[in-house]
Amino acid sequence: MRSHRSLTIIAGLLFITATGATMASQIIIEPVMQSADLSAQLVENRNLFVLSGLLEVTNALASAGIAIALFPILWLCAQGLSVAYLGLRLVEASVGVVTAATLLSLTSGAALPLAHALHTWGFLLVLIVFSTSTFVLYPLLFTFRLVPAALSLWGLIGGAMLLLSCLLIAFGRIEAGATMDTILSLPIWINEMVLALWLILRGVDLTHVAPEVETPAHA
Repeated sequence: MRSHRSLTIIAGLLFITATGATMASQIIIEPVMQSADLSAQLVENRNLFVLSGLLEVTNALASAGIAIALFPILWLCAQGLSVAYLGLRLVEASVGVVTAATLLSLTSGAALPLAHALHTWGFLLVLIVFSTSTFVLYPLLFTFRLVPAALSLWGLIGGAMLLLSCLLIAFGRIEAGATMDTILSLPIWINEMVLALWLILRGVDLTHVAPEVETPAHA
């Protein structure tokens, strides 16, 4: 139990790191990327591109770390789903690192339109994979009552709203960063902060998990 408590604290801190890095990156780079003259913005704001790229890498690594920290706990609940959640977040992290690399490549000025498009679609794919992972994590949290039911349901609904926003953006129905995008995205980001605090301060309740299930030896 003591080791699980340490893992929930780590996971909570990583939730805060991942969400904070993502939001900071978007606040920094989105106005620059929306400029009509991106080449001029690259000259004037090169350091912002580098900082935003590093924040995206931070988000990617933290996202993978969350799944790794929670894996031994989720394994106790459902082994197959714990592997699925870990896999999805590792895919998210991998795509996130590649997407960050495209952002950093913009500073070289080479293939500017292509790099811009790759970053835009790459970041959208990161959010799609992330929102898909919420359909694994939050049902597990709810089914085994690891955290309060309201928090689990909030996360599941928020993940669905974020996925809807991503699909609307992908099909050109709304613009990224528009009011509707913000309304649909905000619930899951707030939920992650609340979940992070819960994990740090209270941990998870394992009383509803079958005691005969064994944690992987490496955990």
